[in-house]
Amino acid sequence: MSLPNRLQDLLKEGQPLTDFEYDEAARQKWPLEGARIQEEARFSDVYIERVDKESEEMIQTEASSFLNTPLTYVKNHQKEFIYIESKWFDVVKVDGLAIEWDEVFQTYTVLFGLKRPKKDTGFLKEMLSQLEGAQLQFNGQDGLFDVNLQLLELEDINEDRSFIDVISAVYRYLFRMIMQLEMNESKNAQIPEPFFDILPFK
Repeated sequence: MSLPNRLQDLLKEGQPLTDFEYDEAARQKWPLEGARIQEEARFSDVYIERVDKESEEMIQTEASSFLNTPLTYVKNHQKEFIYIESKWFDVVKVDGLAIEWDEVFQTYTVLFGLKRPKKDTGFLKEMLSQLEGAQLQFNGQDGLFDVNLQLLELEDINEDRSFIDVISAVYRYLFRMIMQLEMNESKNAQIPEPFFDILPFK
């Protein structure tokens, strides 16, 4: 199911969309109308785990209020990573996000599995090439791409921002990326020049 159809189905279910989603829909002339919700409220349903990096065992779950914690938490607790799930991640073909401090590269990263077919490899590599340090590998066993992004490469993100700001920025980035992939798919064409206008980078 395409991105505009997924959004349309959410509206039919009575689910509100964010200003960002309506703005992107309007740019593409998708006829979407319905209730609105703030991004902060959108992700109030999240499931959050603090996880031990070495053993990958859960330390404990956290309430959604944990999203107000600054990103520096993972730098100050380098033996942990933060795992976040939300039903809204389904819109951008992701199950969950793992946020951590990368001791090797001394940077904040987000890891996730992107549910797209292997044939998208070329497009995804081209898109991610604009983000320094981005890593992409197709996982044949799970049938998805393992993606690793440096968070400070995303628009409006610095280490003082909260986790809610971080996951909102990741969501917006993936939304635009999926939108571009589907546009290219429908046109059966190479990545057009305007692609770099709809994916904002620092």
